[in-house]
Amino acid sequence: MSAIEKLQAFLPDEHTAALVTSEINARYFTLFNYTDGAVLVTKHEAYLLCDFRYIEAAQKCASAEVTVVQFKKLYDTINDIILEKNIKSLMIEEETVTVARLAELRDCLSAELLSDSGLSRRIRAIRVIKNAREVELITKAQRITERALTELLNYVKPGVTEREMSVELEHLIHVYGGERIAFELITVAGANTSLPHGVPTDYVVRDGDFFTFDIGSVYEGYHSDMTRTFAVGHATDKMREIYDVVYQAHLQAAEKIVAGNTTADVDIAARDYIESKGYGAYFGHSTGHGVGLEIHEDPRVYKTDTTVLKDGMVITDEPGIYLPGEFGVRIEDMFLVQGDKAVDLALIPKELTII
Repeated sequence: MSAIEKLQAFLPDEHTAALVTSEINARYFTLFNYTDGAVLVTKHEAYLLCDFRYIEAAQKCASAEVTVVQFKKLYDTINDIILEKNIKSLMIEEETVTVARLAELRDCLSAELLSDSGLSRRIRAIRVIKNAREVELITKAQRITERALTELLNYVKPGVTEREMSVELEHLIHVYGGERIAFELITVAGANTSLPHGVPTDYVVRDGDFFTFDIGSVYEGYHSDMTRTFAVGHATDKMREIYDVVYQAHLQAAEKIVAGNTTADVDIAARDYIESKGYGAYFGHSTGHGVGLEIHEDPRVYKTDTTVLKDGMVITDEPGIYLPGEFGVRIEDMFLVQGDKAVDLALIPKELTII
């Protein structure tokens, strides 16, 4: 079943429709990116509603499953379809529709609004399983990120700053085909690597520093996410020890990324290994998350999450150890769940590399 067919199957009857107004979900169902309009899905039809600015592009680029309709006044056009299709109730996205928007919809639309239908939850459940096209786009974003990082490593040396590397990396992501960076890039060195979400500063890189790159790009709306920690010049025995613990934890978690296991199984595998080496107190975040049209999607990969892994899910595996005032190490890849094996979407080696 296509994504739209799965949503239609969620509708209880022919008199109920789903109104999708969030830009990300609208793009997901129509394969078309625009900033003003809506998607209306009935039991047997789907409509992409857009204004004059987008109509020609939508007619060329939108999914063949949707009927493209130009509107002058959005709510009037929705009401026309409501009347034509005898729609009595409209499900709305309870997680993204604001209180103000809800009041506006109630004032302007001629169907009952269902704000507790579970539509957002159902859409998240549909989006969590990636089809072949989505996996291809996520992988393409990953290749762009890898190419940019590989090029950047030619310039990483004592004397450069974190901020300089961040700016250059963003430039390279654009050069190699990325629409934009997937999030504010984390390019931190030295003691700043102990900050899991450190912000690039004017810190000058020194010989013997760790340099962590938590980076990603966007390609046709889909995100990539990867973290690598490199040693600049040389690494001490302690640095090598911590790196190896994180590396082995990453591998332990990867072995659990198979259909039928839970996300808790993945997190616990990494967490238990790190704790067995005496560093449990220094690993405070979850082991991963889903990736797709958003950088953080369902499922959450954490010890209390019982989501069952299914074929087509894409999740990250990113354990870390952070020693305050000293340094930190994180290693992250995206993995595709595919039966009894995890497909690593990254090609860049994970072993400790000294640059």
